[in-house]
Amino acid sequence: MRKFWITLTLMLTMVGGLTLINANPVTAQAVTKHYTVVPKTLRGHWRHYDKKKRGYDKVNFTKWEFKSQVAGKKNWFSLSGKTFKVAKRVKEKSLWYSDLSITKFGKHQTYVVGQSYSDMWPSWQRVKRNGKTALRCEPVSPVAPGKKVSSSYYYHY
Repeated sequence: MRKFWITLTLMLTMVGGLTLINANPVTAQAVTKHYTVVPKTLRGHWRHYDKKKRGYDKVNFTKWEFKSQVAGKKNWFSLSGKTFKVAKRVKEKSLWYSDLSITKFGKHQTYVVGQSYSDMWPSWQRVKRNGKTALRCEPVSPVAPGKKVSSSYYYHY
């Protein structure tokens, strides 16, 4: 009889312990983050001579980052494909987005590079000009969206 009570007590203790472990399950919310990668056709260090400012506008594309520097300025403007911000919260879930946004359009590998959730960013396309490889930058015209704006050509340095 004593073995029966010891076995029963042991079984009840095990069942109670397993119930306590499973009573408060820990739920982990997985956060999906999408890293933005710069296409290989745009990567490198590029510069364009600005006649008005008498200096070079510089653009650097790395695997994860876009940097630009205007002629005559020391500061660089930088956007990273690895830096994330919360766009908004929906039902306790965070919608994350990368600082850098790259959109491909057209048959000729034209890319719009800019900051996520913003507008008026230029398009970039790798072309041959005067026998050299160049990046053609076509800014978006805020005044007349359909109007052709002069292109700038950036060369390797």
